[in-house]
Amino acid sequence: MPHFVTLSASEKTVNALFPVVLEILLILQILLLFGCGEDPGIKRGKELAATGDTAAAVRQFEATLQREPSNAEAYYQLGIIYAQLREDAQAVTAFQNALRLAPKRADVRFALGRVYWFGNQRQLAHEQFHQLLVSGSLKSDVLAQLAGLTGDAYHVQRLRTEGSDDYEQAFTEKGNIMTFTAKYADDYSPAISPDGKWLAFASYRLQNGEIYLMSLETRALRQLTHTEEFDEYMPTFSPDGKTLAFVAERTKGMMMLPPIQASGSVPSTAKIYLMDVDGRHQRPLVEMHGMQSAPAFSPDGKKIAFESNENSDELEIYVINIDGTGKVQLTHNEGDDGHPAWAPNGNQIAFISNIDDAYQLCVIGANGGNVRQLTASSDSHYQPIFTPDGKRIIYISNEHGHYTLWIMNADGTRKMQLTNHIGAHFEPSLSRDGKKLVFSSDRSDHMRIYLMDFTRPVQPEELQTRLSNL
Repeated sequence: MPHFVTLSASEKTVNALFPVVLEILLILQILLLFGCGEDPGIKRGKELAATGDTAAAVRQFEATLQREPSNAEAYYQLGIIYAQLREDAQAVTAFQNALRLAPKRADVRFALGRVYWFGNQRQLAHEQFHQLLVSGSLKSDVLAQLAGLTGDAYHVQRLRTEGSDDYEQAFTEKGNIMTFTAKYADDYSPAISPDGKWLAFASYRLQNGEIYLMSLETRALRQLTHTEEFDEYMPTFSPDGKTLAFVAERTKGMMMLPPIQASGSVPSTAKIYLMDVDGRHQRPLVEMHGMQSAPAFSPDGKKIAFESNENSDELEIYVINIDGTGKVQLTHNEGDDGHPAWAPNGNQIAFISNIDDAYQLCVIGANGGNVRQLTASSDSHYQPIFTPDGKRIIYISNEHGHYTLWIMNADGTRKMQLTNHIGAHFEPSLSRDGKKLVFSSDRSDHMRIYLMDFTRPVQPEELQTRLSNL
């Protein structure tokens, strides 16, 4: 005769909850094992890729796929590495496998289209991009990536820095009359004031580099330097907007100085000067051997970081008080280090360093030490600047042979292209509110100043029209 056991109400409750508790414990165990959902093999592979050890990263992702052939993320990460190595066929295969397993992943489809795009398979690229646009669920970050790959990620306008498009006459400091047209002269080295109302820039409209100040509201223009024998360039505003630091170098010829990093072994007479924002009280920052360039004010305005080859054939990063005292050399590397940029909190300085014949982005403590490399690729990267919140870095990259604007997280992750327009792009400068970015570009034959409006991202309809036109 069967024996029945009568359960109490509390025992029934425990039994009913047991499967739920077991499921919760299982989920917690998975989260602990995989680091809040990320496969440890994927995580390790990403870490290896970030250090530049792509071979080890590939082995890691392949080992993950051997254990779990349906892991779409492992295929995606493999594709990213192959794309960086310019191994397009393998990248396409990896991304296609990832899409087969996760057909709704927009980031994978964009990455596949990107490989087609740079491989000059534009029709295949358009097919992938069109599917993204018609999906109706395209996230803003992927939309921005797509816009930055095919043109500008945000609306860009050229700033009219010329006094006139017609021929004009001007007097040099020695009293000679010069006839010129600003339409055919280079404007470069833009710097936007902290309040976003003023633009300082260098121009070759008088056959040598001089610094000008222009109101972004009225377009009123004022020439700040007047020295025929020198090129003045690289102006930068102090945090209070009252002072400009700039570089002065004895004129070498009838061409503007290159806006990208030069080797420390290249002869140069460049020195850093300070002046009031109206051009008065021009004075040298410090007397020291070697060249000085790329000045950058600290967030509190008390110090300036710069590059110099005072103690060697290579450029190194220095920090000095604005009164010229307390000079400290921060870097001591075999390759050139240059173009420093302060983090908003004043604790770190981003800079570029020549590592294995390519310039990589790095950060160092404001007092020296604790150097971290943020990029590791065969491409060179230049001219980093922090966003006002310190969470991202805008920089120049020559990936695929073009100097274009990029943005990434301050730890080197989530890189995104901001421009892919005809011509080269250099010298980004950001307003304090993070809404206005000025840069120089020769997309109109001559070097000109452009403004990117971060409040106006390219919309899907505009992007569809752009792709149709391309």
